[in-house]
Amino acid sequence: MMTETDTTAPTRLPAEANEAAEIADSMITLIRLYHSIKSRLVNPAEADPSPLFPLIRLVKGGPTRAKELAEQLCADPSTMSRQVASLVKHGLVEREADPDDGRASILVPTDSGITWVHQHYVNRGEAIEPIISDWSAEDRATFLRLLRRYTLTLEDRREDVIATMTSNHTLHQRLHDVPPQARSERSN
Repeated sequence: MMTETDTTAPTRLPAEANEAAEIADSMITLIRLYHSIKSRLVNPAEADPSPLFPLIRLVKGGPTRAKELAEQLCADPSTMSRQVASLVKHGLVEREADPDDGRASILVPTDSGITWVHQHYVNRGEAIEPIISDWSAEDRATFLRLLRRYTLTLEDRREDVIATMTSNHTLHQRLHDVPPQARSERSN
């Protein structure tokens, strides 16, 4: 049985599929590692840290309406509304009249919000530095370039990925609907 830490990929797949599967496995392992680190740092009783994502998006992308922000983050509008309310309450975001439509409002990060995001980036960089401290400048630049490319392409092709994962999930569900005896008979 293959686990997420196995480095061997199934050999029946074409080389590109093996590489893609290994990249996916490494990404999942990376996400789980960071999740396990984060879970050791965050007290479950603390407030939900998810408003951080809309704040970062506003600082990086500029002022926008809550609806567009929810779409960019693939978030439910009611969830986004709660997160924005928290950001406004803490003085990290302000609502301003939309210059294109005075009836609507746009979300604008405050100076405090911008400072908070900047400090967050500094803190994250300090956390990552020990991991890459012995990498050459070329390795760092290559990793950053490829990671940015991967992230941008994932964002551009998000709907394709969702469609593929949905299809695979449906296939996986159908496999579980087959009685175990029938599955072993099929594989013989």
